[in-house]
Amino acid sequence: MGTRDMSPYGGEQSTSKAARAQCHPFGDPATARVFVVGHDPRLQRSEAQAETVFFLDYLEPGRPTSAREAAKYDLASAAVEYMQYLTGGEVPLADMYFTNLCNEFLPHPQRGGTVLIPEQVADRGIAEIEKALRQGKPQVMIPMSLQVFYHLARSGFVAMEERERERFLRQAAPKPKQAQLGAYVQSTPRTFLGVCGRQFLHSSVPVVPAVHVKAWPLRGRFMAYESAMQSAAAIIKARVG
Repeated sequence: MGTRDMSPYGGEQSTSKAARAQCHPFGDPATARVFVVGHDPRLQRSEAQAETVFFLDYLEPGRPTSAREAAKYDLASAAVEYMQYLTGGEVPLADMYFTNLCNEFLPHPQRGGTVLIPEQVADRGIAEIEKALRQGKPQVMIPMSLQVFYHLARSGFVAMEERERERFLRQAAPKPKQAQLGAYVQSTPRTFLGVCGRQFLHSSVPVVPAVHVKAWPLRGRFMAYESAMQSAAAIIKARVG
């Protein structure tokens, strides 16, 4: 029988065996030069479940002919191409390690949107990331999305000046009403612009937040991140070059 994780906003998150089904990281943390940290394995508009982060296991056989399976391959390919852009093509896939902050398959939000990662689930994910980091010494870590970086800051995983941390956590905190429905919505709009493309540290490992692969190439409202993403690429290239 499973236990229950309590949401900070009063809801419960099942941790039964079924709910705790896992998506697996990709790559070898012992030799990886780049650590990539995604959000969670649940696609917003699909019930597909990735056995491996970003469906990266789909790359080896080549692009499937089935449209549904080809979409998984395309996501994997996009993730690799995105990292090639950020690293300036200096790091082969074999030297990258991909994981998610949450590798558990959480339920879709009741009314759609970005799934809320409860603190207890995020803390499990951070523990796994720290375990992977102890196996090697990456040159840079790239967390993708505001909620991922929110939990890294909340837990003290990344070093920040205390006033900035308090302000950021206040602005990035989940709105309670949406959190009750299982969705993550930041308390203050455009909060990610304040941290995206900057360098932070976890011990001596540079941590450079970037937009999620689904927002790349930049378009529409994400064009506001153009300068920040240029900065991210410059910092990351310098670290791996």
